[in-house]
Amino acid sequence: MKLRTISSCALLLSLAASTAHSQMYKPEPLPVRRSNLITELKALRAAKRDLNPVQFAEAANVILDKSGINFAASFDSATCERINKIKGERKDPNAPLLLGATLKSVDAEGASLALPEPVFPSGNCGCHVELPLLQATDKDFIALISGRNIKFHKPTNLNFYEAVLVDSKVRAAVKQKWLIPFRGKPIGVSHDENVLYLAFEDIELTDLSLMVFGEGVFQIGTRAEAEEGGTGVPVESPGTERIIKFERWGKSYVVKFQDRCH
Repeated sequence: MKLRTISSCALLLSLAASTAHSQMYKPEPLPVRRSNLITELKALRAAKRDLNPVQFAEAANVILDKSGINFAASFDSATCERINKIKGERKDPNAPLLLGATLKSVDAEGASLALPEPVFPSGNCGCHVELPLLQATDKDFIALISGRNIKFHKPTNLNFYEAVLVDSKVRAAVKQKWLIPFRGKPIGVSHDENVLYLAFEDIELTDLSLMVFGEGVFQIGTRAEAEEGGTGVPVESPGTERIIKFERWGKSYVVKFQDRCH
């Protein structure tokens, strides 16, 4: 069965059913596994309920360093349409969809990857794959693949969700931008405006928060640290854009972000 391909100037994707075989020998692509961070954190909380929030965050960061976090990498609309079409053409709708990608690493040639199954959220949110990342910027990202940290150039047709800090009076003026792993609710901004705090959805992780730094790295902190100085107040906004305002340390911090896909 011939592999179906999707190509662009920046990212080459290949898709096939799980039974596809190539007649010519090709090296096996490196498998990209989703991060088990959330599952491991919930298991840690269940096993050690006596951990206080600070201890829990410290232990969580050890797991984060080894597992990364699932970062939603969104494809452009043309790529999503092509993937969706191929999904519909499969004889067995339950068969896994093999999604391959060739990405250029910063220190080497192009790498052939076998990506996780693409996700199609409802709510007209396009499609994405979840990559186990340790860092993400507009130019590159660091992924955990086969136990190695590999830095890749970010293709132009691969996008990450973002949140921005805007001027409290001139809201078109962006002061800081963060690339975030999922469409989550911001629950805090650091005093120096460099760190955005996001809430975890799972009830077992309510003591924790995800810290996203302006430089593209992230770590896990406590919920109390995120809410230092007061909780945010939602501001009425149109469409799917959401605005939340934090009044802290005598300053106003206004964050814009996209509503969560359901």
